[in-house]
Amino acid sequence: MKVMKSINRMLLALSLVLCATIAGAQTKPAKLQELLKVALSENPSIQVSLMEEEIVEQQIVETRAKTLPQIDGSGNATHNYQRQVLVLPGGLGGGSSDTPTKIQAGTLYSSSVAVDASQPVFDMAAFTGLKATRSGREYADLNTKLSREEVIHAVSTQYYDILSSQEEVRLQKQSVAILEQLIKASDGQYKSGLLRKIDLDRMHVNLTNTRSRLTQAENDVALKMNKLKVAMGVPLSTALKLDTVAIDNIKLPVMADVAPGQSGSRTELQSLDAQIRLSTLQRDAIRAENYPKLNLYFNYSYNVMGNAMGDIFTGQGSSITYGMGSWGLRLKVPIFSGLSRHSRVAQNEIKIRQLREKREAKELELDAALESANIQMRNTLTTIRAQQENVRLSEQVYNANLSNYNLGLSSLTDLLDSQTAFLEARNIYVKSLLDYKLAELETMRANGTLMQLTQS
Repeated sequence: MKVMKSINRMLLALSLVLCATIAGAQTKPAKLQELLKVALSENPSIQVSLMEEEIVEQQIVETRAKTLPQIDGSGNATHNYQRQVLVLPGGLGGGSSDTPTKIQAGTLYSSSVAVDASQPVFDMAAFTGLKATRSGREYADLNTKLSREEVIHAVSTQYYDILSSQEEVRLQKQSVAILEQLIKASDGQYKSGLLRKIDLDRMHVNLTNTRSRLTQAENDVALKMNKLKVAMGVPLSTALKLDTVAIDNIKLPVMADVAPGQSGSRTELQSLDAQIRLSTLQRDAIRAENYPKLNLYFNYSYNVMGNAMGDIFTGQGSSITYGMGSWGLRLKVPIFSGLSRHSRVAQNEIKIRQLREKREAKELELDAALESANIQMRNTLTTIRAQQENVRLSEQVYNANLSNYNLGLSSLTDLLDSQTAFLEARNIYVKSLLDYKLAELETMRANGTLMQLTQS
């Protein structure tokens, strides 16, 4: 536990350094790996899972204590204001043989100090319960792993979503710049009578609409940045600047490299398996309560009796002192519990069946999600390959129309239509890349390889 706490402190220190780097060093934008490292140390859900691990460790200590010696000490000081009377048969006390004799027993005051110890020799319920708590440790570890994977998936999804939105901002800025230059050049043509006012007005309308789309895209980036901060577990006031990979530099595999993945390695299924094992051991621990329990016990007491209050504490004067002790084996055999143990076993049996049903349903759900992710990857790869060429061609057509328009060889309608076609092709391409990365994240989750994203 001390080692774990030291590691946690080191991780917290690292996260603070990284947060400071992100907040203060705007000239050095944060990479995805750095964002993930901060998220893994700062996200509240992970911190809660780590605390659950600590609780389980304490539960193991608590259960182990049932198999260790139990030692209790006690003491008392008593004023016997009404002492016990012993009745002796006639003749024993010196009186008539027919008349019983009454003798007052004890003293006015007494005190004692005692110690009792017991050691379980055979307690199947405690031993099985200890196994159950150790299985609970495995379950808690898997829950922490699942929390980390969820955080990595959420942060990575937001990262690539922001990347897509930033590409939209870049395209809209490019369109605004081109339209502004086009209007500036066309204004002279309009004044010279070479361009109709309706055509100039149309360009102004397009510029206004493009600026509106640019504002919406910038707002979208800001909103997604806030979602990213929430996923990371950092304050919304934290200044973030992302070191985003250029959209065209995202590495894509060939179609044959798209692995199908295995849903059986999903942490969700491993967690359900651990719950089943834990519930099975808990059921066995309840059944083990029917076994006899054998304890080794030892006790000793030191007693002082006297007729003066002070004598029972000092053992002096007229007081009498004596010790008492015993040791042995104590056997406890459960016979009938009112069917309470039977009822608790039945409840655990039902819970085990529930967990097995949940596992089957979850496995079917994950298989379907994995298959959908594989189909999505293959489809988006096909779309991306086609759109790469489509973007190249639409850009060539747009540049040609722009050049021809400046030379008076192309109409404004052709120019604006080609610009719209180019932006649409580029947006489809960017969206396909985002869809591919999201599907890739799903397959990495299925293969249990999401932690690879944290590696530089």
